[in-house]
Amino acid sequence: MIWLLTIILPLLAAILAASLPAGRRGSGLILAGATLPALWLGLAEVSGVTAQWFLLESHFFLDTPRRIILLLTGVLWAASGLFAGSYLKDDERRSEFYFYFGAAMSGNFGLLISGDVASFYTFFALMTFASYGLVIHSRTPFARRAARIYLVMAIIGELFLITAFYLAVQSAGSMLLTDIPAALAEAPNGPFIFLLGLIGFGVKVGAIPLYFWLPLAHPAAPAPASAVLSGAMIKAGLVGWMHLAPVGLVEWSALSLMMVSLGFAAAIGAAIIGLAQVDPKTNLAYSSISQMGVMTVILGIGLYGGIPAGLILPAIALYAYNHGTAKALLFLGTALPAKVGGYWRILMWTVLGIGVLAIAGAPLTGGLWTKYLVKTFLGETTLPGAQTFLLLLTLSAITTTLLLSRFLHLLHKIKAPSESGAPAFFLPWILLLLAGGWWTMSPALLPADLMNYITKDKGILAFFLNRLTNWDALWPVTVGVILMAFTLRFATFNWWPTKKPFVPPGDFLHVILLAGEPVAKVIRKGIALLQSFMQSLHTPEEIFYRIIDEKRTSQISAFGEAILRRWEFVGIGFFIFFITLFFFLR
Repeated sequence: MIWLLTIILPLLAAILAASLPAGRRGSGLILAGATLPALWLGLAEVSGVTAQWFLLESHFFLDTPRRIILLLTGVLWAASGLFAGSYLKDDERRSEFYFYFGAAMSGNFGLLISGDVASFYTFFALMTFASYGLVIHSRTPFARRAARIYLVMAIIGELFLITAFYLAVQSAGSMLLTDIPAALAEAPNGPFIFLLGLIGFGVKVGAIPLYFWLPLAHPAAPAPASAVLSGAMIKAGLVGWMHLAPVGLVEWSALSLMMVSLGFAAAIGAAIIGLAQVDPKTNLAYSSISQMGVMTVILGIGLYGGIPAGLILPAIALYAYNHGTAKALLFLGTALPAKVGGYWRILMWTVLGIGVLAIAGAPLTGGLWTKYLVKTFLGETTLPGAQTFLLLLTLSAITTTLLLSRFLHLLHKIKAPSESGAPAFFLPWILLLLAGGWWTMSPALLPADLMNYITKDKGILAFFLNRLTNWDALWPVTVGVILMAFTLRFATFNWWPTKKPFVPPGDFLHVILLAGEPVAKVIRKGIALLQSFMQSLHTPEEIFYRIIDEKRTSQISAFGEAILRRWEFVGIGFFIFFITLFFFLR
């Protein structure tokens, strides 16, 4: 029952919250309450179930990595839903937002608990297309453009996913996701199938070169939607990779090296481009691309062999947990500078600073632990160029600190309100802080094998009190802060843009559009010529009208069209179609 409630409650909550009249409170509590089954499954180990009546016999269960990510998503959807209840209380489109918010939440939870391909893909598609409503919410020209680009990229990703899953199921001879990695490890076309999935899920992850929709979509969405888009939903692509990757079973050296290289290109390159932005949310979007690049590196190391999946996959999940909670904290925080005044601003800047330090991997944060996991794996692997990659990891810590320091600087420019009170949505923001990255060191999440592998049986406390470990984490962050302070202090070195970004958001998209414009002109001209040619011909309908009474035929056609357009006819037709399809699929 708990498995079905995890999927159904968000949908019911969306309908209930959307139906509340204007001025009524409680929508935030309704949306947050819908996450309780997911939170329970994330904290407790519950036996899986099989629903023979759902789709092609659906299986629901959780392994350790997905349980960690499910807890993350539950926390983020709860905090963002509670935040949205206050943030959007005067928004004329809040009912639409709640509907899409709940549908995307249901899809996000559903894909995490799914154990078979049909269920996973169904919920993945639900989350993907419901997110379109969150991106386009404001209906501004910027939001409409961002939503169109997001939708195009999502559809392209879906085409690759369908192909990858079809071939994977064919190779495995099973619809169960647990059977796929071993089958791909043995299949001659296993690397090709994984590459298809790498591209399909890479759209959601924001991997290079498929990332350009992300710096447009995240700033366009309202703050609570941006928090779950960046903190939770892009992790769905990461989970998809984990389902397909035969970690510890193969030595795909070419694919491994490609993923590690592209991961570091994203980790450092996205941070550099993000520095040239002037909008805080765009800055954070590039930060998400950068951090997802580091997670790509970890998975790439796993495909080289030598480190078992029982260590690599939970490490990715823990890194995702730390990044997701901290990034959602910062995205929600973008709404606060214009709302919070007086002494409350001290608390606001303190919490924002903690979120920045957690992502940068500073001492005494969850980021220290998760960044150390990456460093340990790079030190243990025999992947060519591992020492160079270790240097790039240190460099990425510096660029991340620079990028997020720039984010704080951009927020600082927002004028504070004259009132000194804290807004109602301050509470969910603090609750998100309490559920933050320190939980990555909790026995409830941290697998004992992984902890022993990293700390060498000395325990987590000895790890955090180690002076060398803390120094290795402290000096890159310090360098990043000093560089930012130096450029802001001296006018000669202060090259930061103030009104217009040096690089437009979605950078690579503009290159694609520029290169594709001549091709588009040719295609448009060809379509125009084809339409002109077709109009010059007599269509079958015109010939038919000449044979029989044209007036009588038009009347019959209009009457039939009016019947077909009635919603009762369409609704009953769709109902009959899906009932028939259901019985055939059984």
